[in-house]
Amino acid sequence: MIQESIDSIITALTGIPGVTGEIDQFAGDIDELKNKPKRLPALWVVYDGASFNDRETEEVQVNHTMQFSAILIVKNHRSRKDGAEACHPIIEGVRDRLLGLVIGNGELWPTYERLAVAAGPLLVYQLSYKLKDIYPPQEDD
Repeated sequence: MIQESIDSIITALTGIPGVTGEIDQFAGDIDELKNKPKRLPALWVVYDGASFNDRETEEVQVNHTMQFSAILIVKNHRSRKDGAEACHPIIEGVRDRLLGLVIGNGELWPTYERLAVAAGPLLVYQLSYKLKDIYPPQEDD
């Protein structure tokens, strides 16, 4: 389910206007991305992990919420203001495509959007989403 979710997110993000770099999966720290050679602006999808509910029934059924982030990286040598203004339509494009995206039996829902790094001409935004799921998947009756 994790890889299926990442693949669905990447597919949904493909073709967002203004993104001229990669849209791909990444596993690692956000700070590592700023050193990775790339064409910008780029979007990277990260599986942030999951949180689990307490056991509520005798069945082996695990309700959990998975967290994913779309990491937007932009570099603008003119000014941070110009860089931020270039990010806003991309951030809104991500939101338009991911909000309510159905994956498996769940829907993606935003949890937060934040500026994670501002270093020189580089801006890194973290756009986080959650997906509630049940494991193992429940069979339709």
